[in-house]
Formats: sequence, structure tokens, C-alpha cells
Amino acid sequence: MKKYLFFLKPYLKETVWAGNRLKKHLKTSRKIGEAWLISAYKNAESVIDNLPLSKFYQKNPDFFKNYPKKIYPNLLKIIDAGQKLSLQVHPDDKMAQNFNSLGKDEAWFVIAESKNPFIIGAKSDNFISEIGKINKENLLNFTNLHNLARGDLAYISAGIIHSIPEGALVFEIQQNSDLTFRIYDFDRYDLNGKKRELHLDLAIKATKAKLKPLIVKKNTEKQQVLIKNKFFNLKRVSINSVFSLLPDSNVFWFEIIIISGEGRVEGFRFKTFDAILISGQIKKVIRFFAKNAIILVNEIRENNF
Repeated sequence: MKKYLFFLKPYLKETVWAGNRLKKHLKTSRKIGEAWLISAYKNAESVIDNLPLSKFYQKNPDFFKNYPKKIYPNLLKIIDAGQKLSLQVHPDDKMAQNFNSLGKDEAWFVIAESKNPFIIGAKSDNFISEIGKINKENLLNFTNLHNLARGDLAYISAGIIHSIPEGALVFEIQQNSDLTFRIYDFDRYDLNGKKRELHLDLAIKATKAKLKPLIVKKNTEKQQVLIKNKFFNLKRVSINSVFSLLPDSNVFWFEIIIISGEGRVEGFRFKTFDAILISGQIKKVIRFFAKNAIILVNEIRENNF
């Protein structure tokens, strides 16, 4: 068969709230708040085999085992929060159709925890009627707080309000969408000096105040299933010697993110924050060798459409 494993070059997004971890890792002076490791989102694509991912996806159906969706389904990124992020919400697929977009279910895997809790979910079913009253002083009166440690995961369905705290470094897997409705943004200004817009009317329509997040605490196993639903099939793998990725006839392709450490796969060196796509067409075992690495493996399966 043709080449079955590719590394990707990320799309780097500058943000007003960026921390210093990505900046240091990438050895750049730019304010990089997000590294979109696997992205086929318009004008913000990662590069694979010298092509934007969307083009590669269209030109290589065999690599993706003729996956039936026309649009690449996921977006995987690293978020480096140097400041607390806006309180926001994302629409579900039904609402997102009005914007010719997918909705946005997402999950956070904590790489480096914050001293402060994550905001996930509304405290009251009456949150929507109070949404216009939120400010810096009363924000915590309306929201639920979750202390997430390194290795924990929070699954945030579309409609759940949320905010990442200052100091957190997070891996995010989400649907291929960038629809975000800000509820409160601490009166922050963008990189061009313009006050950042809020979207209260849209947020009211998108918010599902009764929904609660799914919190998955890190366990001590070498492999841990984190998500298994219609959008994602994500697991954490800790490698102290070798990890064997087995062929699976029900997998269209594998998305691999190196969370920490370095090693080798199929003769290629990998390092922290590398992203790899592996075709579901593989007939042999793919072995990852590392002394101390953590990787995330997302499988695109038939339950994902």
C-alpha cells in the first residue's frame, strides 16, 4: 500500500491571552495561545505531505478508507492559557446548521494544571435568564467549578458553558468547528486594541443550563479509555518501553498526539506535541518506542458518523 503514516505541521494561532509554554516550546517571540495540531478548518489548517489537511483528505480517500463524510470531522489542539479564557458556549449541530457549520462538542485533557479551578456548567437551571447580569464580581455565583489535575479529562457537550483558568495547559479535541459565543470576557481587548465582542443573544439560544460535564479522573493503568461516543474514541497511553498499535478493520484512521516525551515510530523520531495520522488500512502492528512518553490515540470508527 501507499504511505500509511504522516506527521503534520500545526497551524499556530496568536491570542491576546497566550501563556509562555507554547512560545517557549516553539522557540518563537509570537504570542501563540493555540497550536492546532490536526486541523482542516478553513484558513487555519495544519499541513500534511505538503498539503493543507482538507486537500489531503479530499485527494487521498484510500488513506481514510473512504470515510463517508465530506468534511474532516475533528480539530485537535493545544491551548496555553496565560490568562483566564472567556466564559463561552458552543452550539450543537442543529443550531450550527444556521451558520453552515458543525456544532462543537469538545473535551479537555489537562497537560499542566492551574492553581485555579475550571469553570464548567451553570450553577442554576435559571442561568439563561441571568446571563446578562454576569460580571467579574459575580461570575462564580452563576457557574460550577471543577478542580482538574494533570491527566484528568472533562467532556463538554455543546450547550455547556465553560472557561479555562489562567495557567492551564490543555489538549482539546473537538468537532471541526470554530463557533464560539462569548458570555463574559473580563472586558478584554484583542490584539488590535479593539474590545472583544460578546454574543449574548446567540449564547442564550445555545446554552443548555441543565447539562453537566463528564469528568474522567486519571487512573494508574498504562492505557485508559477517556471518551467513547459518536464523536470521539479517545484513550491515553503511557509508554515506558513499547506500545503496539494493532490493525483494526473497524477503524478508518488513527489520530495520534504526543502529549509528553520522545521516541520512535516506524523509524521516525517523535517528540512532545507532534501529531501523526495513521491509515486504518494498515495490516501490520505499528510500534511506538519510548522510555517515558504519554500519547493520546483517537480512533475514527463507524460510530463517528
